[in-house]
Amino acid sequence: MYDAIVIGAGPCGCAAAITLSKSGHKVVLLEKYKLPRYKSCSGILIDKSIRFIEKKLGRAVPAFVTCTPVENRGMVLFDDGGKKYEFQSRGLNILRDKFDCWLVSLAKEAGAEVRDESAVTHIRTTETEAEVEVNGASIFARYAIDCTGAVGVSGVRPAITTYQTFNVGSADLDYHYFYAFLQPELSDYDAWFNVKDGMLIIGAASPDAKAAKLFHEKFTAFMVRNYGLKITETRKTDKWIMRKVAPPFDIDCGAGRLLKAGENAGFLNPMGEGISCALESGYCAAAAVSNALNGTRNAADVYTELTVETVNYMRRQWKLVGKMSDKFAYMN
Repeated sequence: MYDAIVIGAGPCGCAAAITLSKSGHKVVLLEKYKLPRYKSCSGILIDKSIRFIEKKLGRAVPAFVTCTPVENRGMVLFDDGGKKYEFQSRGLNILRDKFDCWLVSLAKEAGAEVRDESAVTHIRTTETEAEVEVNGASIFARYAIDCTGAVGVSGVRPAITTYQTFNVGSADLDYHYFYAFLQPELSDYDAWFNVKDGMLIIGAASPDAKAAKLFHEKFTAFMVRNYGLKITETRKTDKWIMRKVAPPFDIDCGAGRLLKAGENAGFLNPMGEGISCALESGYCAAAAVSNALNGTRNAADVYTELTVETVNYMRRQWKLVGKMSDKFAYMN
């Protein structure tokens, strides 16, 4: 019997496992894939995330998890009409496999048991415990925290499909920024450009899985025409899904002995920035479970209270994008 089972070893699950283990609780962290595992992600740590890691996890982000250009200086956003908005902020350009692996090492250091290649197929709860079925066997805990992202244990929620390529070449842009394009002719969601270790990353997203690749082709041609994009080789193609967010921004924190965090709970900022709210929600879920283990308050109620600022930040970000693009006007 564990105090807590944490499912998913991304930033969300790791933050939860680290926090609970540091509080002296018996924790197991389960990961479906073999570690270190690759994750399709823009891989930008915004200032909010850097400060969280330093304050709540007590560590500085190590150099070995970063990639070039190491310094991210913010986001450049283009509205429906192509008008440019530059949001400058401190950030770090990271590789998610290395970053997540580092977080897993912090969880182990804090005392959590880590099991990779552990696919969870079902979660059952009673008034007193959670039963998690993993690799055909059951393990038990007083609480479970589901941090499995858009691809949850109970199935895929309404999702956005992303399609991106990693290319050798050049473009007439400052590689220290992450670029997002909202023009409707380029995507019915968004398109983006950023650089990691010399690889030019070109991506497009769509609620229609088949349309994502077509929008990627249109966006690539747009980049050639407008930003001097030159591709000599395409090294890799990624497809992924992320949670579709819609007002009234109802967050499913879970109930009883099962809490949900990160994208699985509905936390996701615009342009797919999910690391900051994953870290925060994982930490808050763990703090709520720790409170319940040591006291009498309901864990889900405490968790909901602790995530108020994370939810408000998310709403503000989506409403800002809603003012810049008719595609997201419904966010207001």
